[in-house]
Amino acid sequence: MIDLWRVATFCLLHGDWHDGACWASLVAALRERGHEAVAPDMPYGDPGTGFEERTQPALDALEGASGQIVVVGHSVSSGYAALVADANPGSLLIHLCPRLGPWPPPSGAPDTFRSNFPFPPRNEAGQMVWDREAAVEAMYLRLPPETGRALAARLRPAISAAGDYPLPGHPDVPTVMIYASDDEIFEPDWERFMARELLGIEPIEIAGGHFPMVEDPEALAGVLDRVAREHTVA
Repeated sequence: MIDLWRVATFCLLHGDWHDGACWASLVAALRERGHEAVAPDMPYGDPGTGFEERTQPALDALEGASGQIVVVGHSVSSGYAALVADANPGSLLIHLCPRLGPWPPPSGAPDTFRSNFPFPPRNEAGQMVWDREAAVEAMYLRLPPETGRALAARLRPAISAAGDYPLPGHPDVPTVMIYASDDEIFEPDWERFMARELLGIEPIEIAGGHFPMVEDPEALAGVLDRVAREHTVA
């Protein structure tokens, strides 16, 4: 029997280049556990758009949401997730394999990115655009080849949001950070450092790489379910 007090609505925000389809297996796994989940396509590739325009699809997707709202920001969507959580008082914010903290990194901090991560080139509009094969080699080698190719085929251009991050600090909501022990893009040392120094929390380590929602959605759903239950507001 589903404990109705524990049912949550997860809002899953993808990172740069991807779309909401990358969450499909995790959405199914969360629904099997009695939760609801939405995974909007975020306009991270639209030149000139600011944070407000880019978070609107997530806010729209949460209209009428029931139960505890859990906002999960993957990778560079951590900043957008913080805005969505801030607009939904009482929600839970989860940073998943996130890019947190100032840029450039503060003096003495560990390296942010894996030294061998090859960023894609930019086009005339300033958007970062992946070559499909290069994307598979850079991001998806932990995944079955057909899965990596399918993800690469859906990649979209990405560009930084216009304007400065609008919040002076972190939203006043419960916050959890989850990082992957073998992240291909971000250095785990950096993620642990920023969780402790920036957020003042102890991060949760999971096995695997940068895309746990694809690599092992069942295991990730179990972690998210447990975290949501621990932070449910009755």
